[in-house]
Amino acid sequence: MKKFSGKKKIIISILSVILIVIAIGAGYTYYLSSKVNRIDIDRQDVLDTGKELPKEASDVITIALFGSDFSELYEVSAADATMILSIDTKNNNIKLGSLMRDIYLDLPQGGKMNLNYTILDGGPSAIMKTINYNFNLNIDKFVQVDLERLPKIIDSLGGVEMEITADELKYINGYIDNIDKNNGTKTDHIYSAGKQLLNGTQASAYCRIRYTEGRDFKRTERQRDVLAALFLKFKDINLAEVPGLINEILPLVTTNLSNGEIISIATKALGMGLNNIEQGRFPSDSNIISAGFTDMYHTNIDIEGTTKELHKFIYSIEE
Repeated sequence: MKKFSGKKKIIISILSVILIVIAIGAGYTYYLSSKVNRIDIDRQDVLDTGKELPKEASDVITIALFGSDFSELYEVSAADATMILSIDTKNNNIKLGSLMRDIYLDLPQGGKMNLNYTILDGGPSAIMKTINYNFNLNIDKFVQVDLERLPKIIDSLGGVEMEITADELKYINGYIDNIDKNNGTKTDHIYSAGKQLLNGTQASAYCRIRYTEGRDFKRTERQRDVLAALFLKFKDINLAEVPGLINEILPLVTTNLSNGEIISIATKALGMGLNNIEQGRFPSDSNIISAGFTDMYHTNIDIEGTTKELHKFIYSIEE
């Protein structure tokens, strides 16, 4: 949505894939942990926003999921998909919420910036701290994947079944070609609407579509739908396949989660079941104040109203 070299950037983050695959194959985790691309961050600094958290926060594990696309101008790419995965250990529920990428937020150090660009100036630490600062959250864990690696992750899981509408069909093949061009791959086009099995490149292209009705709002929904569909695939995984899946997936992501955290979190998630993952998009329409171009595309939002929405969603706070 931003005016930036005509580049259309988006991707989904696949954190949950790792969490659950590793949980199933926990015995292999330590052997393969050297393959994980880990970034150490100062968690206390990320959490030090000077604000008091809701009491319900102590029962909820929150993890940021970042997706980045190809960048022609930067070595580091913007986080053009940002989601929050929450695992409520008290109420036994799992939720997946999307943050709009162009929301214009206050920076902890002063100034303002679109959410997706905050990662360019300080990496995952900077974007997590910005989210925590604006919305009074306590996120200090993340998983990140880029558009070059995403198709490989989805392919390793056998693809994902999605319903393609006639409107989506008008745009998906252009995105397939763009991903192929950057990855040096060649992927079949999709020629008909309806439910069908998408391979990695096709599913990644599906997540990038933003010119149908609903535009960026609908795009974040597509991202969550693909991620939720991948969750469900784990119910039927043959244990004999687990070592190979771990070996393929771990090198394709970046995270600050330790082996112990991955096993603990994944075990909790599996225990809650994967069929009923509640989804949300933030801010809601009622908390969008204005949107449009200045130097780039910004979405101005009601911070207080969006914070209340997020707390109610993530922490199951009753009004």
